[in-house]
Amino acid sequence: MPTSLFTGGNHICIATRDIDRAVRVWWDRYGVGPWRVFSYDATNMRATVEGRPTDFRMRAGLAQLGPHFRIEIIEPLDERSPYAKSLADHDGADHIHHVRLDVAEFAGALGHLRELGLNTILHAQFKAGSADGLQVTGTYLATEADLGFILEIADVPPGFSMPEPDYVYPSRA
Repeated sequence: MPTSLFTGGNHICIATRDIDRAVRVWWDRYGVGPWRVFSYDATNMRATVEGRPTDFRMRAGLAQLGPHFRIEIIEPLDERSPYAKSLADHDGADHIHHVRLDVAEFAGALGHLRELGLNTILHAQFKAGSADGLQVTGTYLATEADLGFILEIADVPPGFSMPEPDYVYPSRA
């Protein structure tokens, strides 16, 4: 039996047209949260979509679900991202967009996945909250035929911290 490429689950991502409504539903109806909501654009994110540098805007919400797993919700703010395309393919309905699984070593795992012939849907870098230049790199791979979903793997450098959120729901008391 081969050694597992994955070391754990990190999050599932839901694509939505209205993140404000979505985080309220997750908290108010299901008790999942609190939610930290962030904005991303060319000032804090660099992205390549299907091999082409692409500027797009989005908002993303994160909530912890247990000690080692999160829910992520992403709302595209234009039509250039994979999230906008996915929403169009799902008639605008909220849906699971991707699953992020952790890997022990990003470069090696990405190389292995590419050797399998998997297409890269998105490759992006996101700036940290600190001024130390750290950034997270995330890559989405087209694993739907094999796994039934889009796979994300990421490289998170030691010491990386998220920026301050635009808002928290429910608000901090």
